[in-house]
Amino acid sequence: MQWPLFTKNKKGKDTSMVPKPFKAAVGALAAVATLAMGFAGTAMAADTRIDAAKLAVAQPITVTSNMDISGKNLVAVQLAKYSYAQTDGTNITGFDLVDSGKKTAVANALKNAGINTSTTKSGAYAYNANNPMIWVVQNLLDSTNSPWTGQLRNFLNKLNHESAITGDAGVKLAKGANANTMTANVTPGVYAIIDRTTTGQASIVMFNGTGIDGKTTLKNGNTNYTLGTVSYKTHGTTVSKKITATSRGTIEGNGATAETSIGKTVSFELTSQVPNWTGFDKYYYALNDTYSAGLTFDPSTVKVNVNGKDLVNDSTHTYWKVTTESGKFHVIFAPTADATAAGTASDIVAMAASYPIQTAVKVTYTMTVNKNAVPQTADTNTVNVEYSRNPNTVTDHTTTPGNTVKVWVGKLQLVKKDTNNQPLAGATFQIFENGSTAAVKFVKSSDGYTYRKADLTETTGTTDTITSVSGNNGVVNITGLDGAYTMKETKSPYTGITILPNFSYTLKVNQSNGITTFNPFTQDSNKLASNTTPNGSNAQTTVINARSILDMPKTGSVWMTIFAAMTVLFVAAGTIILRKRA
Repeated sequence: MQWPLFTKNKKGKDTSMVPKPFKAAVGALAAVATLAMGFAGTAMAADTRIDAAKLAVAQPITVTSNMDISGKNLVAVQLAKYSYAQTDGTNITGFDLVDSGKKTAVANALKNAGINTSTTKSGAYAYNANNPMIWVVQNLLDSTNSPWTGQLRNFLNKLNHESAITGDAGVKLAKGANANTMTANVTPGVYAIIDRTTTGQASIVMFNGTGIDGKTTLKNGNTNYTLGTVSYKTHGTTVSKKITATSRGTIEGNGATAETSIGKTVSFELTSQVPNWTGFDKYYYALNDTYSAGLTFDPSTVKVNVNGKDLVNDSTHTYWKVTTESGKFHVIFAPTADATAAGTASDIVAMAASYPIQTAVKVTYTMTVNKNAVPQTADTNTVNVEYSRNPNTVTDHTTTPGNTVKVWVGKLQLVKKDTNNQPLAGATFQIFENGSTAAVKFVKSSDGYTYRKADLTETTGTTDTITSVSGNNGVVNITGLDGAYTMKETKSPYTGITILPNFSYTLKVNQSNGITTFNPFTQDSNKLASNTTPNGSNAQTTVINARSILDMPKTGSVWMTIFAAMTVLFVAAGTIILRKRA
């Protein structure tokens, strides 16, 4: 899109009195303002020139936002003045520009941004060092919409560092009709609206032209555009987390919760988006993760993917790094050499090719559930994203919270009793994960009433044997378990008893309240073990020991075998008696 600037004749004289607007639409100003501005293709017969005196009558320049900007330090710095304008009576249909003392700054910015001024768009003015803004508004035609990238944005970034701009106090904007607007009356022309706020969120440089003679609609054929208003340009990014896998257990709620046992691993995925670093010289970007004591983070498992590409650190590139502290870790993108300086440990602008604006970021890692995991108390894992928010102050960051995921472990109660329903001490048990021949190892509490599953760091002081107690109503708590197991009684407290229960069950944690239940519970063949879980309580199994076969459940396999044998004997005896009578 182009400004409909007025042409010169072959002798170089201004022919503004006979306006000949270019046929293409105007838009470079609107490109940064997110307003596409334009003019009619040709001057209409009804178009009239606006009186030159009215080109000097102050017009409002207004910044709008969807947040409170009333405290921001916004100034409007003029880059060019209107030298001619025409109207159809209601709308602006054409105008021309003249430099307002910023030509050297504009030329330097174009050069420093690497922009070639030797070529022009069709129908546009050639570059004129004495009036360079004409070339800018006709040839830098990108940066129209978010994320506002392109040559025009590169030019504005460099322009904002020119002394003629930084040293110009400009016209300060004040609170407008509400807290979401700021405005000022300025001499008509083209302006850079600069946010010089040094603390808190600040906008990148904004750019637009004012209205003329109270007219703020710019007409381009059948399309109308707005002058005098520009959008406050800030940005943000987000992060979310989910659980993707466990080495044992199940995942629910699309990765919001999971259950597993101590010593097992849980895999996580963080998803974010590269922030819009347009307009920043440096830009900090990091993901911060906080986790509770029952989880152990393994930095070596971290992987980073940006824009569908795995970023693998090597001897020449450090695309990201992980730092840790107690209960926290940080994934810092594009780490800088000066990592100790607050706020400068990351600069994704310096690695722009690896961090394209608004592309997908995925970070995966693994944690291990450790000995501090407690049943009915979820271990939590929470994330936030930290990023730059002020192009004027590199150390000024903000954070956007992500979500929290939860990991649960289960428990069960083992109750050992005799046939008179009295607690029975001295019986021993072993528990096996389904598919494993090695008994699960535990750490026994000092009172003997609790056995917690050992984690991977506990290689001494563990036991694979659980011993029943007579105290605590015969209840032994077994914690840190989840999934399918087989429990075997390995020794009875009664001498000579060799018929011992061997039964299986699956522990399932309610991932809303942490209560563990059997799902399912399968009795042993002699029905010495039973599911005795009270309503609303954690899983409980009661195992009885009989002193003799006579004390064993009559519905068990031993007694069924005895009954079968006795039946055979009775039948045989009856047959013999009948034969003798015959």
